[in-house]
Amino acid sequence: MGDKHSDDIVSSSASQEFILPADCTNDDKELQWAFRKLDATLLAVIILSNVLNSMDRSNLGLSKVAGLEEDTGMSGSDFNIVVSAMYPTYLLFMLPSNLVLRKVGARFWLSFITVIWGIINMSMAFAKSKTDFIICRLFLGAAESGATPGVLMLITLWYPRKMVTSRISTFYSSFAIGAVIGGPIASGIMKITNPHFK
Repeated sequence: MGDKHSDDIVSSSASQEFILPADCTNDDKELQWAFRKLDATLLAVIILSNVLNSMDRSNLGLSKVAGLEEDTGMSGSDFNIVVSAMYPTYLLFMLPSNLVLRKVGARFWLSFITVIWGIINMSMAFAKSKTDFIICRLFLGAAESGATPGVLMLITLWYPRKMVTSRISTFYSSFAIGAVIGGPIASGIMKITNPHFK
Protein backbone atom coordinates (compact mmCIF):
# COMPACT_ATOMS: atom_id res chain seq x y z
CA MET A 1 0.00 0.00 0.00
CA GLY A 2 2.82 2.38 0.91
CA ASP A 3 4.70 1.60 -2.30
CA LYS A 4 1.60 2.28 -4.39
CA HIS A 5 1.06 5.56 -2.55
CA SER A 6 4.67 6.56 -3.21
CA ASP A 7 4.43 5.65 -6.89
CA ASP A 8 1.24 7.69 -7.28
CA ILE A 9 2.91 10.73 -5.74
CA VAL A 10 6.12 10.36 -7.72
CA SER A 11 4.16 9.87 -10.94
CA SER A 12 2.09 13.01 -10.47
CA SER A 13 3.15 16.13 -12.26
CA ALA A 14 2.45 18.48 -9.37
CA SER A 15 4.94 18.67 -6.50
CA GLN A 16 3.48 17.85 -3.11
CA GLU A 17 4.74 18.24 0.44
CA PHE A 18 4.28 15.77 3.24
CA ILE A 19 1.76 17.21 5.71
CA LEU A 20 1.14 15.63 9.10
CA PRO A 21 -2.48 15.02 10.06
CA ALA A 22 -3.96 17.77 12.18
CA ASP A 23 -4.43 15.49 15.20
CA CYS A 24 -0.83 14.23 15.16
CA THR A 25 2.19 15.79 16.81
CA ASN A 26 5.89 14.94 16.80
CA ASP A 27 5.40 13.40 20.26
CA ASP A 28 2.72 11.01 19.05
CA LYS A 29 4.02 7.50 19.83
CA GLU A 30 2.19 5.92 16.92
CA LEU A 31 3.67 8.47 14.54
CA GLN A 32 7.16 7.91 15.91
CA TRP A 33 6.68 4.15 15.49
CA ALA A 34 5.57 4.70 11.89
CA PHE A 35 8.68 6.70 11.04
CA ARG A 36 10.94 4.16 12.79
CA LYS A 37 9.36 1.48 10.63
CA LEU A 38 9.94 3.65 7.58
CA ASP A 39 13.58 4.07 8.61
CA ALA A 40 13.94 0.29 8.97
CA THR A 41 12.47 -0.42 5.54
CA LEU A 42 12.77 2.42 3.02
CA LEU A 43 15.81 4.21 4.46
CA ALA A 44 17.68 0.99 5.24
CA VAL A 45 17.29 -0.27 1.66
CA ILE A 46 18.36 3.11 0.28
CA ILE A 47 21.46 3.17 2.50
CA LEU A 48 22.42 -0.41 1.58
CA SER A 49 22.04 0.40 -2.10
CA ASN A 50 24.19 3.51 -1.72
CA VAL A 51 26.88 1.65 0.22
CA LEU A 52 27.14 -0.83 -2.66
CA ASN A 53 27.14 2.07 -5.12
CA SER A 54 30.01 3.71 -3.25
CA MET A 55 31.96 0.45 -3.31
CA ASP A 56 31.30 0.19 -7.06
CA ARG A 57 32.69 3.67 -7.64
CA SER A 58 35.86 3.05 -5.64
CA ASN A 59 36.62 -0.42 -7.01
CA LEU A 60 38.34 0.90 -10.14
CA GLY A 61 40.94 2.82 -8.14
CA LEU A 62 41.51 -0.18 -5.90
CA SER A 63 41.89 -2.37 -8.99
CA LYS A 64 44.64 -0.07 -10.23
CA VAL A 65 46.61 -0.76 -7.06
CA ALA A 66 46.13 -4.49 -7.69
CA GLY A 67 47.68 -4.24 -11.16
CA LEU A 68 44.78 -3.39 -13.46
CA GLU A 69 46.94 -1.33 -15.84
CA GLU A 70 49.42 -4.14 -16.37
CA ASP A 71 46.69 -6.74 -16.89
CA THR A 72 44.82 -4.67 -19.50
CA GLY A 73 47.78 -3.03 -21.24
CA MET A 74 46.87 0.51 -20.21
CA SER A 75 49.59 3.16 -20.02
CA GLY A 76 49.98 6.89 -19.61
CA SER A 77 46.65 8.65 -19.20
CA ASP A 78 44.56 5.64 -20.25
CA PHE A 79 43.41 4.95 -16.71
CA ASN A 80 42.28 8.57 -16.22
CA ILE A 81 40.28 8.37 -19.44
CA VAL A 82 38.59 5.17 -18.25
CA VAL A 83 37.71 6.73 -14.88
CA SER A 84 36.20 9.87 -16.41
CA ALA A 85 34.34 8.02 -19.19
CA MET A 86 31.19 7.56 -17.08
CA TYR A 87 30.56 11.25 -16.41
CA PRO A 88 29.39 12.40 -19.89
CA THR A 89 26.57 9.84 -19.88
CA TYR A 90 25.96 10.47 -16.17
CA LEU A 91 25.23 14.13 -16.91
CA LEU A 92 23.43 13.43 -20.17
CA PHE A 93 20.97 10.89 -18.73
CA MET A 94 20.34 12.50 -15.33
CA LEU A 95 17.31 14.52 -16.44
CA PRO A 96 15.77 11.82 -18.70
CA SER A 97 16.20 9.22 -15.95
CA ASN A 98 14.29 11.33 -13.45
CA LEU A 99 11.57 12.09 -15.97
CA VAL A 100 11.14 8.34 -16.43
CA LEU A 101 11.06 7.95 -12.63
CA ARG A 102 8.13 10.36 -12.45
CA LYS A 103 6.42 8.48 -15.23
CA VAL A 104 6.78 4.87 -14.07
CA GLY A 105 7.25 5.32 -10.32
CA ALA A 106 10.13 5.02 -7.88
CA ARG A 107 9.42 1.41 -6.89
CA PHE A 108 10.12 0.12 -10.39
CA TRP A 109 12.67 2.60 -11.71
CA LEU A 110 15.09 2.78 -8.76
CA SER A 111 15.05 -1.01 -8.48
CA PHE A 112 15.63 -1.36 -12.22
CA ILE A 113 18.63 0.98 -12.45
CA THR A 114 20.16 -0.58 -9.32
CA VAL A 115 20.05 -4.02 -10.93
CA ILE A 116 21.38 -2.62 -14.21
CA TRP A 117 24.41 -0.91 -12.67
CA GLY A 118 25.14 -4.07 -10.70
CA ILE A 119 25.16 -6.11 -13.91
CA ILE A 120 27.40 -3.55 -15.61
CA ASN A 121 29.86 -3.59 -12.71
CA MET A 122 30.03 -7.38 -12.83
CA SER A 123 30.61 -7.15 -16.58
CA MET A 124 33.72 -5.05 -15.94
CA ALA A 125 35.36 -8.17 -14.48
CA PHE A 126 35.51 -9.53 -18.03
CA ALA A 127 36.98 -6.36 -19.60
CA LYS A 128 40.32 -7.06 -21.26
CA SER A 129 41.27 -3.66 -22.68
CA LYS A 130 40.82 0.09 -22.29
CA THR A 131 38.04 0.07 -24.89
CA ASP A 132 36.10 -2.56 -22.95
CA PHE A 133 36.35 -0.48 -19.79
CA ILE A 134 35.29 2.72 -21.52
CA ILE A 135 32.18 1.05 -22.95
CA CYS A 136 31.27 -0.36 -19.53
CA ARG A 137 31.84 3.00 -17.85
CA LEU A 138 29.67 4.81 -20.41
CA PHE A 139 26.78 2.45 -19.68
CA LEU A 140 27.48 2.68 -15.95
CA GLY A 141 27.14 6.47 -16.03
CA ALA A 142 23.77 6.20 -17.76
CA ALA A 143 22.54 3.61 -15.24
CA GLU A 144 23.66 5.51 -12.14
CA SER A 145 22.55 8.95 -13.31
CA GLY A 146 19.06 8.85 -11.83
CA ALA A 147 19.86 7.10 -8.55
CA THR A 148 20.88 9.94 -6.23
CA PRO A 149 18.34 12.53 -7.47
CA GLY A 150 15.61 9.90 -7.38
CA VAL A 151 16.44 8.85 -3.83
CA LEU A 152 16.50 12.46 -2.63
CA MET A 153 13.06 13.05 -4.13
CA LEU A 154 11.79 9.83 -2.56
CA ILE A 155 12.98 10.92 0.89
CA THR A 156 11.26 14.30 0.59
CA LEU A 157 8.00 12.58 -0.36
CA TRP A 158 7.97 10.15 2.57
CA TYR A 159 9.22 12.34 5.43
CA PRO A 160 7.99 15.67 6.81
CA ARG A 161 10.26 18.66 6.28
CA LYS A 162 11.87 18.66 9.74
CA MET A 163 12.93 15.02 9.31
CA VAL A 164 14.29 15.33 5.79
CA THR A 165 17.66 16.84 6.72
CA SER A 166 18.67 14.04 9.08
CA ARG A 167 17.61 11.36 6.58
CA ILE A 168 19.48 12.98 3.70
CA SER A 169 22.62 13.36 5.85
CA THR A 170 22.34 9.67 6.76
CA PHE A 171 21.98 8.84 3.08
CA TYR A 172 25.14 10.76 2.15
CA SER A 173 27.10 9.24 5.04
CA SER A 174 26.62 5.87 3.38
CA PHE A 175 29.13 6.97 0.69
CA ALA A 176 31.81 7.05 3.40
CA ILE A 177 30.65 3.71 4.79
CA GLY A 178 31.05 2.13 1.35
CA ALA A 179 34.57 3.53 1.01
CA VAL A 180 35.53 2.23 4.46
CA ILE A 181 34.19 -1.25 3.71
CA GLY A 182 35.54 -1.46 0.16
CA GLY A 183 39.20 -0.92 1.05
CA PRO A 184 39.62 -3.88 3.44
CA ILE A 185 37.65 -6.16 1.11
CA ALA A 186 39.90 -5.22 -1.81
CA SER A 187 42.97 -5.73 0.35
CA GLY A 188 41.78 -9.20 1.30
CA ILE A 189 41.07 -10.11 -2.32
CA MET A 190 44.55 -8.97 -3.38
CA LYS A 191 46.10 -11.35 -0.83
CA ILE A 192 44.36 -14.41 -2.31
CA THR A 193 47.01 -16.69 -3.77
CA ASN A 194 44.73 -19.38 -5.23
CA PRO A 195 45.53 -19.53 -8.99
CA HIS A 196 41.83 -20.06 -9.81
CA PHE A 197 41.20 -16.43 -8.78
CA LYS A 198 44.05 -14.95 -10.80
